Amino acid sequence: MKIVLPIDGSSCSTFAIQALAHFTPPEELTLVHGLHLPDFNYPMITPDLRTEAQDEIKDQLRKEGEGVLDKAQKLLPADFSHVERIHQIGHPVDVIVETARSAQSNLIVLGARGLGPVKELILGSVSHGVLMHAPCSTMIVKNPMTQLKKILLPIEGQEDAEAALQFLALQPFRQPVEVEVFAVWPQPQLSWPTTLEQSDQLEAHAIEEARERMQPITDQLTRMNFACQAHVGIGNPAYAIIEQSRVSQSDLIMMGMHSRGGFSRFLMGSVSHSVIHQTPCPVLIVR
Repeated sequence: MKIVLPIDGSSCSTFAIQALAHFTPPEELTLVHGLHLPDFNYPMITPDLRTEAQDEIKDQLRKEGEGVLDKAQKLLPADFSHVERIHQIGHPVDVIVETARSAQSNLIVLGARGLGPVKELILGSVSHGVLMHAPCSTMIVKNPMTQLKKILLPIEGQEDAEAALQFLALQPFRQPVEVEVFAVWPQPQLSWPTTLEQSDQLEAHAIEEARERMQPITDQLTRMNFACQAHVGIGNPAYAIIEQSRVSQSDLIMMGMHSRGGFSRFLMGSVSHSVIHQTPCPVLIVR
């Protein structure tokens, strides 16, 4: 497996480094630090002064960046022997995404400061940009990841299941983990009157259908030597997933991303987006 680890020297970046202790030593680990230079295109600054200022700041940022990379490399697990370093000028999102694409990485592990959705829309965030454009799976880490024993795997459809199974087939985790497959019946408002008995029958049918959909997934996980179980939740999908992760004391939520993209996604929302923002648990978005 190939992993990209963006580094910026923050505490959340350190949490991402520490989370690697739960992963099997990768075929290649790439540490990435993007240098975002300020804009000097002001009318009062002459071209010569602009070039001089840019060169000075560029040199200073390079020195600081090398220090950040050195510190990060010292914190890596001792058996992570194949380490590359990328120190590049450009917007961090562009540098991270392009590094993952060119390295044909399987996973980006990214520390996030946990900006709320309104701040995210106004200010932008590296983690959000990477999630939207990453060519591979991405794990968002907001807090120290002290252990990895239980994974909650919410499944919406076949696409989610296939992406998760393909990722787990890489045997990415250092220690055995238990996978809890989870489906949610959103309990929609019906357009016609129903009796309580009819509502109960509809709910029972939906739950049974969800269990039947999950059965091939749990069978496959068992063949892959994962301990697993399956549960069905009812109600708002994002809330149900977060609550289930709390009840099950999950160490990681692994799920697909059904993003609508752009401003419409922000207005309509998406389950994965809501879960990432509201749970303290690390979230791994599989692609």
